[in-house]
Amino acid sequence: MIDRNPQGRAVSDGAVVDAASLVLPWSDPAAQWGLGVFETLAVIGATPRHLDDHLSRLQDAGRRLGVPVPSAAELARAASLVAEAAPPGGAWLKIVASRSGRWAVFAGPLDPADAGRVVSAVVLPWRRHRLDPTTGIKSTGYAASLLGLAEARRRGADEGFWLNDRGHVIEACTANVFVVRGRAVVTPALSDGARDGVTRSKAIPVLRELGLSVRQSKVRIATLRAADEVFLTASLSGVRPVVRIEGRDVRGGAPGPIVRRLAERLMPAEAAHGAVDGRGR
Repeated sequence: MIDRNPQGRAVSDGAVVDAASLVLPWSDPAAQWGLGVFETLAVIGATPRHLDDHLSRLQDAGRRLGVPVPSAAELARAASLVAEAAPPGGAWLKIVASRSGRWAVFAGPLDPADAGRVVSAVVLPWRRHRLDPTTGIKSTGYAASLLGLAEARRRGADEGFWLNDRGHVIEACTANVFVVRGRAVVTPALSDGARDGVTRSKAIPVLRELGLSVRQSKVRIATLRAADEVFLTASLSGVRPVVRIEGRDVRGGAPGPIVRRLAERLMPAEAAHGAVDGRGR
């Protein structure tokens, strides 16, 4: 499961507090109904990574769910205060806003071993409808993703692939999906229900700079089975190669050249510490 226990300094409704004192009443809409939005991003060297992009996405999610989100300037100040006191060696930082108007920013330690780690995946037995009002955004109603991870782990895998109502792959539980065949790369389209991931948006132009054609389109199960490489992108774990799907090896069970080159360009700090080297599960 995902461990997001906050540590150290936090900001609650604009006030600096100790993270251990963060409390949300059960009557709050975010707790009772999942009517809240959030963003989770990496902190490297006391600096929140791609903060502006995450704040922009949070504002958009708030508009879609009717959740008031503080100004980008106020959240940026709070994020900087929390990041300055975040655990050394890399941290995650989370920004949460409720429909009640309450909001908080807090952080905790990040396991550096997760960055670039090879993973296995299974196709989940459930579907997500592409027209669901929460599709493509990060809401505090996050139970489906946690259940998906639990199902994947039960079946001996690290990640689960979600299908939409048409049977197309749209995302993993905690990441966006990319599929490589030859010199062509495809990633699920937003219109199919994919989330507009921050790292996803950074990866697409880098892949094109590497001379690959990139499409945002339908990704069928058959597309996965015919892939030369499959990889995931996420703000905390970076670029991760998928080396096994439903018990079948992808590229002989080892990371391929595209994911390696992308990681070197997109996640230089992680690559310098040996990410995407085939270690891990």
